[in-house]
Amino acid sequence: MLIGELERASGLGRDTIRFYEKRGLITPPHRRENGYRDYTEQTLAELRFVRRARELEFSIDEIREAMPHFRPEPPFCDELEARLLHKREAFRAQIREAEAKIGMIDDLLARLGAVTT
Repeated sequence: MLIGELERASGLGRDTIRFYEKRGLITPPHRRENGYRDYTEQTLAELRFVRRARELEFSIDEIREAMPHFRPEPPFCDELEARLLHKREAFRAQIREAEAKIGMIDDLLARLGAVTT
């Protein structure tokens, strides 16, 4: 498929697709006789993986390290599972920290309410 088709299918812009290609996150496309890049369904799957990983705040380097485990089919490997578990725990820690801060704010608000009333 041409890059326009890949843009529509992936929801990513051509500049983003080419950026990911230059960074080694997706399989380099074959070139047609006219020089146009010819992307595959595998590329689309890779882009969806990269997009989801970016949404989960994985860095470009972390994604690049994970991609060999994704190709040619997305096997469920121990290393990728460990990275996902680690990222999940990091988000849970952020939630706990935010909840603690909210508790501190609630405590301050309660004290102010006692002082102002």
